[in-house]
Amino acid sequence: MSVGRDITEAVRPPRAVFVDYPMGNETGRPGCVDEQRTIVRGAFAALERMTEPGSIIDLGMTLAAQAPDGRDWHEWSYTKDFRRHFMKTREG
Repeated sequence: MSVGRDITEAVRPPRAVFVDYPMGNETGRPGCVDEQRTIVRGAFAALERMTEPGSIIDLGMTLAAQAPDGRDWHEWSYTKDFRRHFMKTREG
């Protein structure tokens, strides 16, 4: 499972599925059980379609989140403010 498509393409694992989530959330966000199940089930289902080495299947899942100022999460992610809103961290 991958959240860094460009990295995955460069590394070329035998098979991978991609979700457009922040690093560390390859199987979904902490505490989001339904989301985690959807991703893991999607990954297993994708195995049947991955017949060529290096296959990367996009599961079509994108984190539906915005910064409080309206920016896309891609621009906001990996900041303490983002983690405080969406992740479990040592800071709470």
